Amino acid sequence: MNILEYLKSISRESIARRYFLMNSFDGSLTIFGIILALQLAGSGNPKVILISCLGAAIALAVSGVWSAYAAEKAERLREMKTLERHILRDLDDTRIERQLNSIVLKVTLVNGLSPFIAVLVIISPYIASQLGLLSADSAFTLSLIFVATILFSLGVIAGSISEDDKLGNGVKMLSAGVVVAVITILLEAVRVI
Repeated sequence: MNILEYLKSISRESIARRYFLMNSFDGSLTIFGIILALQLAGSGNPKVILISCLGAAIALAVSGVWSAYAAEKAERLREMKTLERHILRDLDDTRIERQLNSIVLKVTLVNGLSPFIAVLVIISPYIASQLGLLSADSAFTLSLIFVATILFSLGVIAGSISEDDKLGNGVKMLSAGVVVAVITILLEAVRVI
């Protein structure tokens, strides 16, 4: 495999796709847990939910960007140094270095933005509620529908990637939301939270 083929294989690798799936999933479940816990605690106030969820969304995005940048930069730098040792040439300021840096940037953005975008979709009913377009109860119901839709869709995407049962994978991802709901409701029922 020559250097250009190697770079093409790196740029097509599935890291960004995995980050998208994992972090959209993590963001969705995190925000679902926050919304449900606040609702059960009697704090279904859309403003409280928005502030709590936006704070978590920002933290997820910043964490995603920082962690992916550090991890991907380290991996790509290691790959470049390994390649330099094999070809006995410095690759600084070359097309290869620029392509590796481009991959780092793309993966970093996917890692940070995917949970943030998922969260924005889920809390959009609460934004509408703050604008007087929806009641707080309607915002809660619509957010639950959005969480379920996102989780199921992520499962379908995973099934499509693996060329596996899309519907079954959708149900598996959706079941994680059910687990979060059951545990949160049980904790509230026994007054742990």
